[in-house]
Amino acid sequence: METTRQAIVATILDCFKDERTIYGIFHLLKGKKSAQTIQDGAFFGVLSYFGLFPTLKRDELEKDINKLISNGQASLVEQDKVILTNSGKQKLTQFQTKNQYIADLRGWQYHSYTEEFWLRISLYVQVITHIVSGNRQFYPITHQSSVQRWVKKHLPKSADERKEKRNHIYDELYAFLSRCSDIQATIFVQQLSGEKRVGLTKLQLAEQLGMDETTVNLYHLSTVHRLLNELNDRQETYQNLSIFDLGLKKSIVLTESARKTFHLFEKGHSIESISRRRQLKQSTIEDHIVEIAIQHPQFSIRPFVCKELEERILQVSDMLQTRKLRELKEQIGSEVSFFVIRLVLARKKVQHGS
Repeated sequence: METTRQAIVATILDCFKDERTIYGIFHLLKGKKSAQTIQDGAFFGVLSYFGLFPTLKRDELEKDINKLISNGQASLVEQDKVILTNSGKQKLTQFQTKNQYIADLRGWQYHSYTEEFWLRISLYVQVITHIVSGNRQFYPITHQSSVQRWVKKHLPKSADERKEKRNHIYDELYAFLSRCSDIQATIFVQQLSGEKRVGLTKLQLAEQLGMDETTVNLYHLSTVHRLLNELNDRQETYQNLSIFDLGLKKSIVLTESARKTFHLFEKGHSIESISRRRQLKQSTIEDHIVEIAIQHPQFSIRPFVCKELEERILQVSDMLQTRKLRELKEQIGSEVSFFVIRLVLARKKVQHGS
């Protein structure tokens, strides 16, 4: 595997086996917010890679796949369906062992506000270090008005408070980055601007570190996602850094359309009623319900499927070792809808945390 992107493509291939086409990988990495992409991401445990390459083109993915095939690391099963070979699996294991930062990625969970969170930290550090040193003449790292307003609102008023805040943020960032890999910490810190210091671009860091720019960006995302994760889990440890994601995070990560469906469902509306009110196909509303079940651990699926049928579906799924809905339906019985099968599989993924 010659590039980090190829390795991530191989990772998803390994999870998909031959049950999804290579274009399922394309939509996932691009960050397509469709029901199919989100469900595939959840069912196969690859939502962490959601939206990592928003500018990815189809021909670039196809080149990555063809390279894996020509290297003997993957093989074509049928049209647009590819699996890893034993050689590919060995190479992938080597990559994952060497690049453990990949495990810090949380694409689906944080993709919608990673950039704004990072810009808040970057601008805040730049502003507070300049002001504390008495220098108010500098070029801000971003002109994004929402970020500038946020930083202005959260800057302490007095000089003593600003100095104290600067020191606290330094201490908390130091404590966090000391638990990251050296490369993660380097890429994070070298992008920050401060008094008498201009942060490096990802391209400059790539040249300095002898990496490609894509890999540098993945290191950056992994560190920011790890920080967001720690702020969620250990807020008391990061009392100063925890302000930077205020108003950004959502308790349940849903597409906007699924959120509207969820709101109506909580008011007691049935799938049929929501379909009429929203003038959407019933199958679309069912997709939303599956998405809600994936993202909301406390969401009950009992209005749609009894416990006995749920257990039957899970038994058949475990026996066949497949997520192919048609094969499952043939074994379970034609009277059971694809929607119910998908819903049960979604609930299983939530319960097993994958």
